[in-house]
Amino acid sequence: MIAAKMIHAKRLSLAAFCIVILLHSATAAAATSPKTLHDFGVGSNDGSSLYSALIMDSAGNLYGTSVNGGKAGAGTVYRLSPSGAKWAETILYSFTGGSDGSNPHSTLVLDSAGNLYGATVEGGETNSACRLGCGVVFELTPTTSGEWTETILHSFTGASDGGSPFAGVIFDAAGNLYGTSVSGGANGKGVAYELEKSSGWQEIVLHNFAGGTDGETPYAPLIFDQKGNLYGTTYSGGSHNSGTVYQLVPSATSSSASWAERILHSFAGGSDGVNPFAGVAIDPSGNLYGVTQAGGSARCGVAFRLAAAHHWSEMIMHTFLGLSAADGCDATGGVVWRSGVVYGTTTGGGKYNPGTIFKLNATAQGWKETILYNFTGGNDGAYPSAALTTDSAGNLYGTTLWGGPAGDTVGGVAFEFTP
Repeated sequence: MIAAKMIHAKRLSLAAFCIVILLHSATAAAATSPKTLHDFGVGSNDGSSLYSALIMDSAGNLYGTSVNGGKAGAGTVYRLSPSGAKWAETILYSFTGGSDGSNPHSTLVLDSAGNLYGATVEGGETNSACRLGCGVVFELTPTTSGEWTETILHSFTGASDGGSPFAGVIFDAAGNLYGTSVSGGANGKGVAYELEKSSGWQEIVLHNFAGGTDGETPYAPLIFDQKGNLYGTTYSGGSHNSGTVYQLVPSATSSSASWAERILHSFAGGSDGVNPFAGVAIDPSGNLYGVTQAGGSARCGVAFRLAAAHHWSEMIMHTFLGLSAADGCDATGGVVWRSGVVYGTTTGGGKYNPGTIFKLNATAQGWKETILYNFTGGNDGAYPSAALTTDSAGNLYGTTLWGGPAGDTVGGVAFEFTP
């Protein structure tokens, strides 16, 4: 949890010190308020502190993880099911902090059989590199009795296989899993990896991050394009040590371990942005969209697009201006693209400073930001730190790190928002 606390402290300090240069103004929108689906940290053994996004199954149930809480205080996997005004929560698994893992920050993924997959930052194998464990990738399988059983697919050692996976995993068409870890690897600066299903979930390191002109410390998850290439971000490294957006391309002739990395963009700081904590979203044309935690004229981060057809040239879609402009600051959750509109959250800033929900849409004058909601830090939650999820009707679902009835620095809420 030390790394998690340090990165969160940096997030909040950046949010608190967003200095506004009034070059642009955020557009406020008095739309609807979020509907709270569940208040965390209130009930017995409930989860607390939510860094992960929600996912939805075909029946409309939502799934997520909490960093803390549960029977042992080491985090949970939970399900929210529609049940009147507030949804019914079921704790599917409470981590013990031992070999089963501890403190999951990752968003889950669901397979066609209804099994859940994710990763934990700590727990698993302990050694001199990881006193509390280097993290695990796990599977949760429902049983006929209603219980869920955990299977450890990989326990990280902090050595060549990587360590501390903040990001979750994603599937390819063959059922293999892909993810990143922020530490370990050949250079100690993190890895991108595959867990190959056909070989009993054997790990294959696809890329060892090296720092320097290469990226390092990949907190963000991976995404696929239609051709099978992978994309992600690194928090630091690159030509200016301010982070990167990278592509991993599989070899057409060699084994699955032969992936070539290409740096699509190295952030330069200043107006360009600094330290992308979240991953990127992709549209049908292959363009990439993302946010940085810091940088920009107000040091509150930027939203950017990389154009696939123009050699990945960067466009700054919006510069976040922070509290004094009632704009967001410290965008760590990432964005989602839907029908030409980009939606996201900021952890800080807004009218009251505990963060915002925003959208970006293209106009004749460029991309326009609209603040859809300003979190108050009360029962509506505080510091949304995860990406949003959309349903077929266009509703948005998300979580806040803290806030709600449990208090300002614990708990958190899950919410639904109709833009």
